[in-house]
Amino acid sequence: MREIQLLALLCIVMASVLFDLQDGRIPNSIVATGFLLGGTYQLFTEGILGMLIFLGGAFLPLVLFGAFYYFRMIGAGDVKLLCVVGSFLGPSGCFSCIIAAILFGGVISLALMARRHSLNERLVCFSAYVSRCSRAGKWESYLAGTEKEARLCFSVPVLMGILYYVGGII
Repeated sequence: MREIQLLALLCIVMASVLFDLQDGRIPNSIVATGFLLGGTYQLFTEGILGMLIFLGGAFLPLVLFGAFYYFRMIGAGDVKLLCVVGSFLGPSGCFSCIIAAILFGGVISLALMARRHSLNERLVCFSAYVSRCSRAGKWESYLAGTEKEARLCFSVPVLMGILYYVGGII
């Protein structure tokens, strides 16, 4: 039964990656399908307890990434995708995937900055953002005014985190 769970999750996440890379967004229909499949899986395998696992896993990314979304440092689709991961894997599995995704995302970001020779530019951009927000006394979107090539589709590190979690990478 676990194979079905992981296969369904991988299909949802791979579809999300394709849309994210192509359109820069993850459709809500994919997220809704993921929640439906994750909830159904938890209900059939764990019964009523499965609904608690479903809810705990689905809400964990909201708690962990709420501030990052508030400051527009991560997209809503990425947070919703992580919530879908949590609905399938529960809180502990979701947390493991989140840690792996953050590490993979960091490695990818560093590699992209090294390739583009833009590390100094990104550090200056972040420093200017912090300075603007502190001077103005209010927040603004971190990604506002950021060129598209400087953005990272976080769905890719999420996929890599899931593959690492299931033993498909390293």
